[in-house]
Amino acid sequence: MLAGCSSSGSGGGNTGGTHGSSGGTSASGSGGTGLSGSGGTGISSSGGAGVSGSGDPSGGTGGAAGSTVSGGTTGRGGEAGGMATGGQHAGTGGGSAGAGVGGQTAAGGQAGQSSGSGGRPAGGAAGVGGGSASNCSGKAWPTADPTVAGPFAITADKNVGPLAGYTPDPIYGDTQQRFNVYRPKDLADGYCHPVLVWANGHGDNPEQNPPLCVVDSGANKWCGTYPVLINQLASHGFVVVASLSSTTSRGEPLPTIVGLNWLLEQAEVSTSPYYHHLDTAHIGALGHSEGGMSTSKAAADPRIVAIGTVSGTATITSLHGPALFICGGKDTVVSCDSVAATYKAVTDQPAMLMNNLSADHGGWEYQNGAKGPDIFALTAWFRVHLMGDTANRKYFYGTGCTLCTDSRVTVEKNSLMTQ
Repeated sequence: MLAGCSSSGSGGGNTGGTHGSSGGTSASGSGGTGLSGSGGTGISSSGGAGVSGSGDPSGGTGGAAGSTVSGGTTGRGGEAGGMATGGQHAGTGGGSAGAGVGGQTAAGGQAGQSSGSGGRPAGGAAGVGGGSASNCSGKAWPTADPTVAGPFAITADKNVGPLAGYTPDPIYGDTQQRFNVYRPKDLADGYCHPVLVWANGHGDNPEQNPPLCVVDSGANKWCGTYPVLINQLASHGFVVVASLSSTTSRGEPLPTIVGLNWLLEQAEVSTSPYYHHLDTAHIGALGHSEGGMSTSKAAADPRIVAIGTVSGTATITSLHGPALFICGGKDTVVSCDSVAATYKAVTDQPAMLMNNLSADHGGWEYQNGAKGPDIFALTAWFRVHLMGDTANRKYFYGTGCTLCTDSRVTVEKNSLMTQ
């Protein structure tokens, strides 16, 4: 059990885990959202992507005229990129080109305003980890309260994009699935909307998708359990691309990466609703259970500059920005110790481990909506690192961070988050 707020050193380890809890048959409270009872499907770990158990498995684009070169993508018309503690900032002096860590550069960059530690300039910039310069130019994001719904009316573009995902799928069998995109209804609102890549837990979907993906407590079916989190993120201005595959840690490329590639292509199609409305320099990834494993793998993609995982991780081979790892203090499927092992191995990027003390493997989804520790923390985390919402840094950074004194959780963070 973690106690208090402390710094950690190096370490190692990885874990996976089933999406579900032993005998979990309740969709409310902390009773869990288990897809399988005792003796159900397991997800193999140790960085692998295999599904195993006691039964069958049911369980940036560059600039406007970019050209590919060895080591990265060169974009023209981008802003200068730089690295600040915990985030990105643009230079303040003029039009020299800057390079994002990871090998992507912008030529002819324009000056931006430094938004401080953990921030980013208005309009987008080449990001830490090599995020490409965005072709969207927009106004700066204001701060917002992460514990309530954001100011945007939302919509969902359903069953769009290419077919993707490993088969046989735990829910859909040999039929590959497409994607849902959750977003503000009006993208032509003057903002450049950061992208989030969502990864489902094993046998789950971002929302119910009848007739195969449904929540039916009597039949112990728990597919489509994430609307509270995903709608919360969309209401705050994020564009969330979510695979309908229900085994997101398998496939080459991962289904989530297929979705990201498609969405970034759409950002350059003049007839697309996403055309030049996405901040393709600020892309994050998050997932639950097997989706946490998937997210940890996807973190190697240099376009992804911030990640968050809930009750699931895998060995991270490469990380290009801050990482938030969340576990459940009552989780008997994926222990906090196993999540902590992955967290402790992160020493070159800001990283935090948050133990939601009363949550089991799925109970975090039903803890007072947006005010629940996991949901508000993920909202604030991505606002800080993808929108430059420096007012929300107080939840994570510094010796007196808000989460450090929240009685519902305990936190541990590495030395890059003490300032």
